[in-house]
Amino acid sequence: MMKKSIIFLLILTLVLSAFLVGCKPKDDQPVDTPGTGDVTPTDDPADVSDVPTEPTGQITIGNTTELSGDWVPYWTNNAADYDVYNFITGQATVDMTFEGEYLVNETTVKSYDVTENADGSKTYTWTINDGLVYADGSPITALDYVTSVMLWSSNQVQSTGAKASYGYYLTGYGAFNKGESKVFSGVRLIDDKTFSVTMAAEYLPYFYELPNVSVGPTKLSFWTDETVTIKDDGEGAYFSDNFTAEAYQDRWNVARYEAATFPASGAYKLVSFDTSAEIAVMEVNENYPGDYTGKKPLVKTVIYKRVTAETALDELSTGQVDILSQMASGDEINAGLDLVDKGGFSYTSYPRAGYGKLVFQCDFGPTQFVEVRQAVAHLLDRNDFAKAFTGGFGTVVNGPYGESMWFYQENKATFNEKLNPYPYSLDSAVKVLEEGGWVLDASGNPYKEGIRHKKLADGTIMPLSIEWASSENNAVSDLLVVKLQENPDLAAAGIAINQTVMTFTELLNYMYRDASVDAKYGVPTYGMYNLATNYTPIYDPTTTFTTDPEMVKAGYNTNFLLNKDLESKAKAIPLTDPSDRAGFLTKFADYVVLWNELLPDLPLYSNLYHDFYNEKLKDYAKNPLIRIDKAILYSYVTE
Repeated sequence: MMKKSIIFLLILTLVLSAFLVGCKPKDDQPVDTPGTGDVTPTDDPADVSDVPTEPTGQITIGNTTELSGDWVPYWTNNAADYDVYNFITGQATVDMTFEGEYLVNETTVKSYDVTENADGSKTYTWTINDGLVYADGSPITALDYVTSVMLWSSNQVQSTGAKASYGYYLTGYGAFNKGESKVFSGVRLIDDKTFSVTMAAEYLPYFYELPNVSVGPTKLSFWTDETVTIKDDGEGAYFSDNFTAEAYQDRWNVARYEAATFPASGAYKLVSFDTSAEIAVMEVNENYPGDYTGKKPLVKTVIYKRVTAETALDELSTGQVDILSQMASGDEINAGLDLVDKGGFSYTSYPRAGYGKLVFQCDFGPTQFVEVRQAVAHLLDRNDFAKAFTGGFGTVVNGPYGESMWFYQENKATFNEKLNPYPYSLDSAVKVLEEGGWVLDASGNPYKEGIRHKKLADGTIMPLSIEWASSENNAVSDLLVVKLQENPDLAAAGIAINQTVMTFTELLNYMYRDASVDAKYGVPTYGMYNLATNYTPIYDPTTTFTTDPEMVKAGYNTNFLLNKDLESKAKAIPLTDPSDRAGFLTKFADYVVLWNELLPDLPLYSNLYHDFYNEKLKDYAKNPLIRIDKAILYSYVTE
């Protein structure tokens, strides 16, 4: 029998903060994914007589982020790729409500048991329901769940440049991930329907315990072949000896981009992906059993396509797309609101659980020095920038959070007192640069004019010239040129910023230093990037500033800021009892205060998202907690 359902309330007191009312700008492409918020549905209540009983109709989603086709989130997939991934994957053991409550997914789970072990660890034993299958009809068994943890935690996959931390919090992860043990002791394959995972004692209590032991299915034969198996002799799960990176790296480099044959377990299956047009076509997975409520999709076909910022609203108005999600710029929002006024369209708005930012890489070049990062902060008028970009639909934040997050809202007074807002000041910029040793010219003489230089420990002299990578057709980049790169005070301070424009996919390859794609990306080249981040409902920066060399190499610490104190404070946040809200707040504040001093990113704005959509789409509700795949699952269309 299933034990009493465990529900973890994420305490998502979503306080819609002091968003200015006005217009808004075009967002840059986010690296991470979803967050929390408020909903402002504007369409009339649906007529229940319109609700279809079977999937019907089609919805086209437009997104200005490039679709690379790198679907799984272990190499370099971006937010648009991740959206598609979430449409086609599902049947995990834990699900989340619209309000942010995590709970056991009884559509997938027949029963489960939680055991507190003598060593302080905790084991979740899951038994899945009969009849679970992939879109192609092949059965989903306990092996498929164990595969997810094993494959995406393996040293073999990580050695190809992937992030392999699926089982990071489980007993035995370290030895298994490093290849020191072929057995993953915290994962047990018990029978065709039953498996278990054991949370390591060192990660308990954990603020996000239930979502942390959630496991979804992965089809092993798709990523390898029929010859690879996973066994368990009583000490933990392990791969057969023929599972090696040498044998399957080529397969992984193909499988991660595959479309029509991807083994879908979610509400939709991929039918096709046009790489040049960046259009992914998905159709209902008839074998999907539903989410935790049993809810199945009612929109038959979902098309996800790349649009440009210049034409997005025209495409919405002419019916070439039906939804534009997470519109962020003042220009876009105002144009969208005008479209709504004309009739035939609706919108929903919600605060962002994230922020636009400059990302600094902190292990080479001028941006390795905190004084340089702080000087750049003093030379960008962020209030003016945010107003210009968001058109009033946004504010400036001074740390790694968005306006909608409860732990930011409840720490506001502390942050107002302790965080440095880096007010615009040429004098302050020059002062921190001088304190940082940027006091020379190119010849090593005392600095008077031109580009500043600094004498390094090895006796060489480094110019204060920052290489900046920005994605093409990006309104944020264009504004940064005006507000920062061409700011006369930047030159007056002795700083040069050199912009290189590239595709977003190429930018991510450079940022992650993904040499698996091309050796050139493995060479540190750019010290500054402009991006944006959206947080999931689980605020867990445990690996964000990891100093583990292998995890850094795998792309976890994209700032390459190796600071033990920051790493420690980041890890401490989720190591909190789920009932200890005050403890979570204190640890979050400690982390943010140090982050604000070290400034691995410079936040530019946190804005109010708007989703504009054709009124043929009904019951579309969105908030910063849920992803668009969830919003579509609860929607339907009327033609």
